[in-house]
Amino acid sequence: MNIKESEPAQSDSQAWMCVECGYIYDPAEGDLDTNIRPGVPFDKLPADWNCPVCNHPRHQFSPFISQL
Repeated sequence: MNIKESEPAQSDSQAWMCVECGYIYDPAEGDLDTNIRPGVPFDKLPADWNCPVCNHPRHQFSPFISQL
């Protein structure tokens, strides 16, 4: 059996971090300031959703892996 290392699997609960300012979008919390209810995965955010801190677009986010 050939075992390859791979990136962690993406899931609906995956948090994402803005690479510009460090804001973390956590689906468990949503973004109530922009009417995004808790439970909305990052890939289901509206196309025009931007970082609520620095206003950078969604493509400026990367998966957040906690070191804790």
